[in-house]
Amino acid sequence: RNLGRRGSGRGMTGLMMRVPGLAQETPQGALPTLYAATSPLARGGEYYGPQGFLELTGRPGRARLPRRVRDEQVAARLWDVSERLTGVSFATTLPGTAPSAQLH
Repeated sequence: RNLGRRGSGRGMTGLMMRVPGLAQETPQGALPTLYAATSPLARGGEYYGPQGFLELTGRPGRARLPRRVRDEQVAARLWDVSERLTGVSFATTLPGTAPSAQLH
């Protein structure tokens, strides 16, 4: 959903859509995800996003990971909550092996 076009135009989203260089159209916003999924240059465990001003717009490429994203305790908590809310759990696996999904 393009929040800038369909939203009320108020608040931060409305402001970002009005100031050049602070937002991008939906197709450009999807490019980092497509790059991560399809580019032979993309690597597992990396984060991809826009490479322009404040990583808000621009061509896709490797992006900085905020410190909190690298916190293993936060990641474990997020994983736990995600499993509980979705009813799906993944067995712990060794590096390089694919996890197997278990439905609750």
